[in-house]
Amino acid sequence: MHIVIPKRTLYTHITKELMSPFILGLLIFTFILLTNRILKLMDLVVNKGVGLDEVIKLIIYLLPSFFMLTIPMSVLLATLIALGRLSADGELIAMKASGISLYQILPPFIALCVTGFLLTNMLSLLLLPQGNRAFRNQLFSLSKRHSEANLQERIFNDDFEGLIIYINEIPGQGKHMQGIVISDKRESEVPSLIIGEEGMIISDQNEMKVTLRLFNGSIHRAANDSLTYQKAIFKTYDMNLQLSNEESENDTEVKYSEQSIAALLKLLTDQSKEKKSLIKIQTEIHKRFAFPFACVVLGLVGIPFGAYRRKGTRSYGFVLCIIILFLYYVFLNFGETMAKRGILYPALGIWLPNVVLGIIGCYLLSVVGREKPIPGLYWIDETLNRLSMTLKKRFKRQ
Repeated sequence: MHIVIPKRTLYTHITKELMSPFILGLLIFTFILLTNRILKLMDLVVNKGVGLDEVIKLIIYLLPSFFMLTIPMSVLLATLIALGRLSADGELIAMKASGISLYQILPPFIALCVTGFLLTNMLSLLLLPQGNRAFRNQLFSLSKRHSEANLQERIFNDDFEGLIIYINEIPGQGKHMQGIVISDKRESEVPSLIIGEEGMIISDQNEMKVTLRLFNGSIHRAANDSLTYQKAIFKTYDMNLQLSNEESENDTEVKYSEQSIAALLKLLTDQSKEKKSLIKIQTEIHKRFAFPFACVVLGLVGIPFGAYRRKGTRSYGFVLCIIILFLYYVFLNFGETMAKRGILYPALGIWLPNVVLGIIGCYLLSVVGREKPIPGLYWIDETLNRLSMTLKKRFKRQ
């Protein structure tokens, strides 16, 4: 008996299968990436006196950069888990028995990949530079406020990275200070002792720097062997104050990530006229377009792997997802490193993982779509299935 399944019903069913793992993957992957930053930012609340609402703002500004990575990851996970469940429960076989080929059930997966591509593209071209810029502005504002509020007279202040600051007197409510002694351990195991008669806080909004400027002082340093002593006299000495390790004032790549595509293209034209190196700018531009396209490539790779699966549990999809993502980022890091060293063109280096995995995905999809066996793919399937079952048993024991 030949059963006809309406396409609308079929596509609705597959879309529902895709949505749950996509949302779950988005939450899990984003939380994992946020964990490291959250721990550092919470230090601002516990040790630096920064308000929780201000830290939440910083986290919100970071979300576009994380969603850039986690949306493609979630597309892959959703594809693997949805197709894996349909295959493991025999629904794919039932569809094929009804005359529905693998290619006929692809529209929901294509729609998911295209939606992920459009969302990631919007993040990459619009929200990512705005979020990075807002993050640094907010952190600068916190650093400036923290510097002015916590530099109090006649106490040893250790709130700044690698510095212990003592101020003898702060006349009135101004920024001018008198009798300053600083222990600086930022660049050496042996601290430098810096003494200044006067000092003041200077903030530079354009350069995102908060500077403690000292006047009429000296720098004292002893060698590790305690046999050598150095002393330098200065009239003016500037010291950058850093609230946390999140700041990176001299990182040009961070500044490039804050620029829009139009601004990057203008920088590219200007530096080309001045015959300066264009590699970092070109790399940043290609990354803006390559990451969104990863949604399509990872979805393309996930379809044949998910459809080929015959048995197992959902843990299989997670394990396979991690392995594919690992391979993608190995190729990405390799290509980016080669591009920055000038060995590969930036376009080739950044697009390398998309090209390699895209070719593999097209080949596997054509073979699996024709119901032809792939010995290597069968071995991978069996190995990952045993690995996922082993992991599941261990977690159950715990």
